Amino acid sequence: MIALDDLDDALRTENDTLRAQVTLLQGEVGVVTRERNDLRGAMLQMPALIVLLQGKDHVITFANQPWLNAVGPRHKDVIGKTIREVLPELAGQGIYELLDGVFTTGATFLGEGIPLDLDRFGTGQVERGYYTFHYIAHRGLDGEIIGIVVHAADVTSEYLARQQVQRLNAKLSTFFALAENAPDGIIVTTDGKISYANPAFRSMVAQGEACIGKSHAELVDDVSREVLREAEATSSPEEAWQGMLNYCRSDGSTFLGQASHFTIRDEAGGIRAVGSILRDLTDQRRNEEERDALREQALAAHQRAIRELSTPLIPLADGLVVMPLLGTIDSSRAKQIMETLLDGVAAQRARIAILDVTGIKHVDTAVANALVKTAQAANLLGTEVVLTGIAPDVARILVELGVDLGTLKTRGTLQSAVAYAMGKPTHSASAPSLKAR
Repeated sequence: MIALDDLDDALRTENDTLRAQVTLLQGEVGVVTRERNDLRGAMLQMPALIVLLQGKDHVITFANQPWLNAVGPRHKDVIGKTIREVLPELAGQGIYELLDGVFTTGATFLGEGIPLDLDRFGTGQVERGYYTFHYIAHRGLDGEIIGIVVHAADVTSEYLARQQVQRLNAKLSTFFALAENAPDGIIVTTDGKISYANPAFRSMVAQGEACIGKSHAELVDDVSREVLREAEATSSPEEAWQGMLNYCRSDGSTFLGQASHFTIRDEAGGIRAVGSILRDLTDQRRNEEERDALREQALAAHQRAIRELSTPLIPLADGLVVMPLLGTIDSSRAKQIMETLLDGVAAQRARIAILDVTGIKHVDTAVANALVKTAQAANLLGTEVVLTGIAPDVARILVELGVDLGTLKTRGTLQSAVAYAMGKPTHSASAPSLKAR
């Protein structure tokens, strides 16, 4: 039998051993607890969005504050709930399927700039955000998948900023292409010096890249330079300016250009640069001059045609012409009648000219005096003028006006005037004294 004292000693020794083991285990548990708490604290303080999901239903066992902030203030108590319960609006967006795939296969999933529509305030109105995230399989000690670690970042601001930059770059590329291929000259002036000039402008001034670094005033003549100074002194920066300037080419020649200046501002509203658009008016002015010349020629031809139609001179026989007058006679028309008649009787060597006023709409002192002067001028050339077609009311007006027709012969009708000119009375059939054509 074992003595009682020996049993006490054995029990005492075993007890001391157990105490030592417990103390060791407590130390190890303390280390593990501290490590777990440190890890939890780190996960809670990390700016990344972190959530731990357990099981195939993806039950939330941990979620840090950034993740809670991202999904919205409506989610105050999410621990123990499934991801489908907490974020039902993710249905149809492919997230549930991704989680199921990672839990089944264990393959890590990385998504960059993934769009998600979240109902952050529980109002039924979703907000579009963009996220980059990792879905990582969480394995137990035996290697079995027990859940998923979600590590994500809200990159909405960066994504939108990148899109904005891309849009701006696209616009800049488009505008640069337009500027480089525009037929008009385009320049940008920074701090008073040209910092950009498109090919059209460089060709206009025939200076190539040499115009870069020069001021706008260096490219125009003295008169235009003064125009620019006055415009700068009187115009406010908010106002666009447009004017005609005479530009000097490198070979000493000049050309007239239509220049438009406008202010280019930065995002803060400060003046960044001045843009200018220049159009060479050389071809335009040449075309305008050609059009004006053609217009003058057409107008002169039209006026000649009108004069010929309104005051025709008709030869009836050798030495006999007739001019039927129509419409209204004013001072310009009276001058035209005299010129046409005198040119005609001289060319036809007419001895008698018949003026038929049957178609005159209005007869007054001025008209009568014009006819008398025309007859007197023809007489100086040796041509006798016979006036015919005076209607009774016109005769009465002439008498009332006291118009003196002088030696101007008159006949009632064109037939009687022609008969007079032919040297026979109107009722006679004798041979004419003038040879008919």
